[in-house]
Amino acid sequence: MSQRLGTISLSPKGNESPYSSYFLKTMFGISQLPKNGLRVQGDAQTFNDLAPEYTEGNSVSGAQKKLLMSLNDGMLVPVKKNGQFIVKPAPDNFPHLPENEHCIMQLAKVVGFDIAQNALVPFESGELAYLTKRFDILKDATRLFIEDAASLCLVAPVNKGSDALSYEDTLNTLFTVSGQNRGVTLNGFRQVLFAYIVGNNNLHLKNLSLFRKPNSQSHFMTNFTPVYDVLSVAPYPKYYGDDLSLSLLNSELEAVFSEAYEQYGHYTGYDFIKFGQQIGLSNSATKKLIKQLCSAVEGAYEYIINASQCPDGMKREIKSHIAEKLGRLSRPYPVNLV
Repeated sequence: MSQRLGTISLSPKGNESPYSSYFLKTMFGISQLPKNGLRVQGDAQTFNDLAPEYTEGNSVSGAQKKLLMSLNDGMLVPVKKNGQFIVKPAPDNFPHLPENEHCIMQLAKVVGFDIAQNALVPFESGELAYLTKRFDILKDATRLFIEDAASLCLVAPVNKGSDALSYEDTLNTLFTVSGQNRGVTLNGFRQVLFAYIVGNNNLHLKNLSLFRKPNSQSHFMTNFTPVYDVLSVAPYPKYYGDDLSLSLLNSELEAVFSEAYEQYGHYTGYDFIKFGQQIGLSNSATKKLIKQLCSAVEGAYEYIINASQCPDGMKREIKSHIAEKLGRLSRPYPVNLV
């Protein structure tokens, strides 16, 4: 029996497409899956040993080890260039991170985000790896021109999550470099709010990117790329400090927080309304965005998480975290605040 949430159909295994053979065949461009299924060559240790050789000079960056790979007779093998897929195993300090990221990405899709195609694929040893298909390569082999927010905001990559940065300033800059495309503001607001809800305090400037189509006559970056690198850090309390990677508002850089934050000690819906105001959204539009996203998450998160391949303990931790964040966002405004 399947369940339908909005326009997304879910099977007993979860969002039906990422688990179905049809999805995998489409994602990999093959007519039939291998008898023993798709595999990543070797194991996680082999992967880590190969990383220095295969990442030299390519653009796959970040602290988590990842490699470009291509499919060869049902086996994903590392390549130095032109790989269509990016593969990431679980880092030593983040067990089951592939299952975690895959789960949160499916939730992002269900609540309305355009996401990068992704899947869980086992190594030959059986350990799962997270795989995502590159979205910068189009069907005709041309490439989108993509630039991340660190570059667009003139921030050195090493400072991508600096305490001196805010989402307010970031989204106002992205609005400008998009030719004042208000869709960028709306999309960015939703990405920040979703990150807060699911416990993704890894939404730094390298994880926000805009694109321009090939041969475009405009010099503006026109819109956000599909969402990528979205996960919940909540199950890893050693690494979960602040609720967000950057400050929400510029005023917080001077230790000036909203009246609601001062009362509750954390962000509530009121803080996101102020955030909306500061990036050019009306109160009514901001309240609508918050209500819509919170309602969508509330209606889907338990089903999606229960259907995921995360271990049971991780499922409980992520569900508890999301429930707490939804509660925070619905708390009443302090007296005399509207």
